[in-house]
Amino acid sequence: MENTNLSEMIKDQDPAVFEAENLDLPSEESMPIEESVDAPEPHAEAVPEVESIQTAPLNVWFEENSAAFNNISQVKVAIRGINPNKTLIMAVLDGGPEVDGNPSRDLQVFKNADSQPVLNIPANDMQIYNNGFRLIYQYDDLAIKAYGVRTGLICVFCNIISDNLVPYSVVKVKKKDAFVPVPRCSSEEVTAKLALNADLEAVQLLYKQISKSISELQTNSSVVSWLLTRQSEVTDINHHLQIDNVIIDILS
Repeated sequence: MENTNLSEMIKDQDPAVFEAENLDLPSEESMPIEESVDAPEPHAEAVPEVESIQTAPLNVWFEENSAAFNNISQVKVAIRGINPNKTLIMAVLDGGPEVDGNPSRDLQVFKNADSQPVLNIPANDMQIYNNGFRLIYQYDDLAIKAYGVRTGLICVFCNIISDNLVPYSVVKVKKKDAFVPVPRCSSEEVTAKLALNADLEAVQLLYKQISKSISELQTNSSVVSWLLTRQSEVTDINHHLQIDNVIIDILS
């Protein structure tokens, strides 16, 4: 979405404040995060005994961490009758032609950002898609791909092997969950499975799009590398999750 007046006023470093009449906001139907229940209360529950990560509302977390992202900046808007804690507006680089010498940006609006959970740790990357967002966290020796969706958060836990994020477990997080358990999987075990010859017939049943390239593949490692490359090219969260689950099935 382009808006010449707005793009002149957005500053990468500091959040800007604009009046409502100067904005061309997306319609309610196009907003990626839909109406939800009350915000999670991370401090309302006792810390669980199992290894876990605390959650935080998206609006609070983004305020504290948005400076780490070069592709996204927060836009603070003064609109009468709108609670700024509930409505989070981001200006996202969209790769379009420059507008008056400034990088082209698209406005993304997240309703009820105060009830959308995320992991309450710094993230390395944030991408905005039409049906939600994806955060990538590093946690100890693991990586976590966290997908913000209408129902909450879906966390895909990955081992980092040869700089690839190889998923091994999916944990669904509800809006009121204050903590997310951390499943563990031996990276040595995953590395050993990657070295095995792939069941190419089963792979094609799990992900039909790979069929055209199947003659180029032999080991589980080559299949996983192909799938991760494919995943980097798509911008739909459901497709991302499909690929993650295919890799988990292949290496199970």
